[in-house]
Order: sequence, then structure tokens, then C-alpha cells
Amino acid sequence: MKPLLDINRLNIDYQSNKKEFNIIKDINIQIDEKMKYGIVGESGSGKSLTSLAILNLLPDALKVDQGHIKLNTDSTKDLITLSKKEMRKIRGNDIAMIFQEPMTALDPVYTIEYQLLEVLKIHKNYSKKEMHQKGLDMLNKVGISRSEQIMKAYPHELSGGMRQRVMIAMALICEPKLLIADEPTTALDVTIQAQILDLMNDLSESHHTAILMITHDLGVILETCERVAVMYAGQIVEESTVENIFEEAAHPYTKGLLSSIQSLGERSNELYSIPGNVPTPDNYQELGCRFATRCPFAMDKCYEQEPPMFEVQDDHASKCWLHVEEAQDDERRTSRAGS
Repeated sequence: MKPLLDINRLNIDYQSNKKEFNIIKDINIQIDEKMKYGIVGESGSGKSLTSLAILNLLPDALKVDQGHIKLNTDSTKDLITLSKKEMRKIRGNDIAMIFQEPMTALDPVYTIEYQLLEVLKIHKNYSKKEMHQKGLDMLNKVGISRSEQIMKAYPHELSGGMRQRVMIAMALICEPKLLIADEPTTALDVTIQAQILDLMNDLSESHHTAILMITHDLGVILETCERVAVMYAGQIVEESTVENIFEEAAHPYTKGLLSSIQSLGERSNELYSIPGNVPTPDNYQELGCRFATRCPFAMDKCYEQEPPMFEVQDDHASKCWLHVEEAQDDERRTSRAGS
């Protein structure tokens, strides 16, 4: 079966009159129907840009240099090649997105009802009465009481958790095949975060919606996802099931992220942090491995040549020269034992 979403060798470049350099390189992601897929990494790793490329919402200075993004619904569509008019038919209907900050994503001058029902006006052929009832039902589904009153409210009159629930309702009201959630729990307190994640899981099951979860929080990935891609400096450096990543992380960057998590009951004088900073995009091409300047295992080869995506075990890949060296050592030991 074809995946619902197929991102193949996606490359995004920054282009201006004075500069041109690569930002996102060789992104490969396949999301099946009803799958919960996560992308995790530090701020500036390219997670949100990848999601914006799916919806054809990249800023003018950023261009897709190569690759394709195919959505398999009734037919196979390469989203990169579609016109603005064709993309408007897909956004909100086949693919919906929850943006990072609901206070800035919601328009302050329109009521919740106007913004919630706008997507229905564009994509569905409902009467005003049917749309209003659909909006009430959706607000109830996301756990908002007094839905009739909330429909008449403005965004600034709601709490952060309420606004996030409204964003989820807007995203799911047309029952899309894929929901992109870009940091959906940012700026929410821990209790509300847990409620929002449980709500998204429940709605995904009831609406048969696949989720692409974008976050810097590995705890969110563990709570919601089946597979995960770890991104660093515009590249996927490790990809596998959530179980493999948490139990047998292979890439030094992933190990660093996991080491920075402190468990309940664990005592430590200081939290671990990966030394150094993420390189800026205009410096990417000067490096072989983009993580080399922060990696405790970096070799000369890491600064000179980009490592391949190496399969460390079945269904588990990591972009690191260490795995290639280890595989070659194993081959040499096997060869000597055989002779």
C-alpha cells in the first residue's frame, strides 16, 4: 500500500540577490493512514519549515529545490507542483494544521464561530443551520462546555487551553486525512498539556486521522507517536519506531537529547545539555556532518565528508560515520575468524 504522505528527498534552499544556501536537505518521510508520526529536534532544526513545505506555505525567500511531497487520497498529487487554487482545496480539507501559538493564529477581530465555520464554507456544501450545529458539535467533542456562548466569544476572552481546543476543533471539523500539529502544547501548563495530548489521541482514533507531531519535547513523542524522525540542522539524523529510539538510540545527537531528560525521583546537581550551538544555515556546507562541532565522538572524517543514512538494525537508520566504522570492524573480525 502507498503511504498517505510521501516526502521524498525534499531540499529547501534560501535564495536572495546576495546569498543562496541549503536549509533543508534530503528529507524522507512516509506516513501511513491513521499513523502518529513525530519529528523532534532543537529549535532551528527545520521541523516547522518541513511542515510548511507540505502545505505550500514557505516564505518567499525559501524555495523547494528538489524532491516531491505526494498526498495519496483519491489520486496521487505532488503538492509542490500544485497551484495556489489547487492547494486551497487541500488545506483544511485533506490536510489541516494546528499552529504553534493559538493567540497569534486566531484572528482577534472575528468571533470563534466565524473562524471555526469558515473552513466549512470553503470546503463543504452545508446550510447555515447545519454549519452552526456542526460547530457546536465539534466544540463539544474537544471538551468545551457552554459551546453556544464560546461561539460568540473572541479569542482574547478565552484561556490558552481553550484557544488550543478551538484550534484543534478548526483543524478537525472537515475530518482531514492528515493533521499537522506544530508544537501544540507550547506555552500551556503541564495539566493542560496532558489534556490536549489525550484529546488529540482520542480524536485521531475516532476520526481515523493520521498525525504529524512536531515538537522539541521527547515526552510528547513518547506519549503520542508510533514512529519518530530526529532532525538536526535541516537533516534527519535518526529515524525508527519510538520504542527503538528510546531504548536503543544510535546517533550521538539523539543520545544527547535523551540524556537531557530528568526522570522523576532522579537526583542530579545539574541538568545535562549538549555543548555548543546549532550551526547557522549559511555554515552548513562547510561541514561534513552538521553535528560534528558538538559531537564528543567526532573524527577527522566527520568534518570532511557527509555521512550516509546507515541502517543500524531492521527498521532503524542513523546518519553517523560511527556506524559505518563499526560495521567495517565487524566485517574485518568476521573475515579473520573465517580464515
